[in-house]
Amino acid sequence: MGAMREMRLPNIEPGPPLTALTDSGAGLARLFGALSRSIPSAEAAVEPYRTFLEALAVAVYTTDADGRITFFNQAAVDLWGRRPELGEEWCGSFRLFHHDGRPMAHGECPMAISLKENRPVRGTSAIAERPDGRRVAFEPYPTPLRSADGALVGAVNVLVDVTERLAAEEALLASTEALKASNAVKDEFLGLISHELRTPVTSIYGNAVLLAGRLDAVEPEAGMIRDLGEDAERLLRIVENLLQLTRLTSGSTFDCEPQVLDHAVRASIASRNRRYPDREIRLTIADSSIVVDADDVALDMIIDNLLSNANKYSPAGRPIDVVLSSDDREGTVRILDRGIGIPDEIVSDVFTPFFREDRARRIAGGVGVGLAVCKRIVENLGGRIWAAPREGGGAEVGFALPLSRDLDEGAQD
Repeated sequence: MGAMREMRLPNIEPGPPLTALTDSGAGLARLFGALSRSIPSAEAAVEPYRTFLEALAVAVYTTDADGRITFFNQAAVDLWGRRPELGEEWCGSFRLFHHDGRPMAHGECPMAISLKENRPVRGTSAIAERPDGRRVAFEPYPTPLRSADGALVGAVNVLVDVTERLAAEEALLASTEALKASNAVKDEFLGLISHELRTPVTSIYGNAVLLAGRLDAVEPEAGMIRDLGEDAERLLRIVENLLQLTRLTSGSTFDCEPQVLDHAVRASIASRNRRYPDREIRLTIADSSIVVDADDVALDMIIDNLLSNANKYSPAGRPIDVVLSSDDREGTVRILDRGIGIPDEIVSDVFTPFFREDRARRIAGGVGVGLAVCKRIVENLGGRIWAAPREGGGAEVGFALPLSRDLDEGAQD
């Protein structure tokens, strides 16, 4: 029995680990090229690694320096849909096409370019048509093979089938475009409906308030008028929120000016106290000089929506707490109630448009846009918003806005 021949692998240039090299077509081509530097011909380059190459699930083939095929594995046969004759030129594909569908001559394929220009070819793709007419998209990684003295002796090409990946990408793109179109139609619909509803609802609300002021509180009609006014106000808030949501979704921004935060909060609380005198709102102000950059109408909408949300889900007789504070970067408003609370698992969902938890749906009406609008406005103003369970029961919903830049610049002056 003869002595076992030792197979010595030539040194490989520094690069990714071997496992990383074998994870891609480029890595395999680079590895094979490095292992074949001292081989006198492409045919000889294959022999020590034939079993390895045959076992690969990725297509590999080699040619000599003139582009004649000297080796291919079964994965290459599967990709091409045919078994070419050794000696065929450049590529074993029945027909070739560029990625955009234009025919590609075999003499123009990436393997031919690699041999003619004596360089690896990367960052391209092509389509192979099989004899049965089926087409396979692939990414080629042709790499020249050189002898010890640097002479070109052939090339190795690794073909990675990307048909399924491209199909998935196209399906995802189609779904994304369909979703964009659907959202655009939805936004346009919401905008049109909200705009058409705004005027009549505003008229109903205004007239209800006017009538309520003229009727004695004990008259039977007074209660009906109050109910009408409250329902109209609720509907008007939904309409305003839908309009604001549509504007922000379409990319609208606000014209911001410095706003004294406690003034805005006090004004919103005073407005709610006039409309809902039975609900106590307790205000705690740690700093009365908080100034933020915001649009006054948008800021009022945030505060009013959060107060309305707390009022809606809180039992009668339980106060709502509003806490103002600041640090050297932002002013913060926290609104705390003792209502049904927010489970940890849905704290991120409550700001999703039209999301409503089952418990909340059973307790109060609404369409689930108030908190979503608050989030869009706050983020548009460069701030942050959050929701969390309150210790002892209930919920905390708060927001923070950056302190006014005008004040920072004034302090520097």
